Amino acid sequence: MLHRQRGISLVLVAVLMAGVAALAMAAIFSMRYERNLFAEGLAKLAGKPAAGQGTAAAAAVAPSPANQLRRCVIDGKTVFSDTECGAANATAKNVIVHETKGIEAPKAPKPDPAAAAPQDLRAKMIENATR
Repeated sequence: MLHRQRGISLVLVAVLMAGVAALAMAAIFSMRYERNLFAEGLAKLAGKPAAGQGTAAAAAVAPSPANQLRRCVIDGKTVFSDTECGAANATAKNVIVHETKGIEAPKAPKPDPAAAAPQDLRAKMIENATR
């Protein structure tokens, strides 16, 4: 008497695991390239432009007045630019730039020459012998 095992077939398990692996790879690529591939794919299926699409092309090319630096979010990426970000970008903020020297190493204190110099010939000879 032949008895078949009930449950999921091995082929179906392989297909499901390949689908899970493809979703994981898409998520990793989304993180690496700072794009949301899932939202872009959903927008293609719905026939609408994805959120943030076309804002890079809509950015104005006119330079801003008097060295104004702006922080804009274009296609999900934070960009610093001296041009207008565009009307569609509501997250544009002016940035105040502070010029600094950066991190400087602390300077060693200068030794006091009077305290470091031996007073007599005998102290000089001891100093030279201990070096």
